Amino acid sequence: MGWRRGIETMANPLREAVKRRFYPFAESSGFLRAKSSHPHFTSFRRVRGDIAQVFDIQWDKYGRPSFVINFGEVCLNEPESSAAAVETQHCPALLRLIPDKGSPRWWRLRKPWLEALATGRLRHEPNDVVDQVITYFMEAETWWAEKVEGPHVRLQWRIR
Repeated sequence: MGWRRGIETMANPLREAVKRRFYPFAESSGFLRAKSSHPHFTSFRRVRGDIAQVFDIQWDKYGRPSFVINFGEVCLNEPESSAAAVETQHCPALLRLIPDKGSPRWWRLRKPWLEALATGRLRHEPNDVVDQVITYFMEAETWWAEKVEGPHVRLQWRIR
């Protein structure tokens, strides 16, 4: 338990870069950050007509510098749906924004082995990861607008 607590309290430069650069980007796109009681999830939502569009950043539970972005939407006309309470787990279809085909589905500092061998560097810079997330986030926007899965969008599950 002591080892785990030590990791969770260590500075996480990737998390700090996401907070500093991606949070304002999401907010400039109309998303509001939701209050969360869970330290491993940061949720955002916005309302477009009768649809609540949501995404969350799911941080690694052991404090490692990695995360995933889950997203979806919920029709607010359905019973028991309130924009203020909508989370990604309420979405009939849950999607994930991923770094690249064939790579792990987590955004992280550690490079895949082939890339590390090719570049001679084991890690990405935190700001480079955030730049990539911001660039690929347009594919989530496209999904919300047109329901088209881009190359960095993967369907996780569908209820209906």
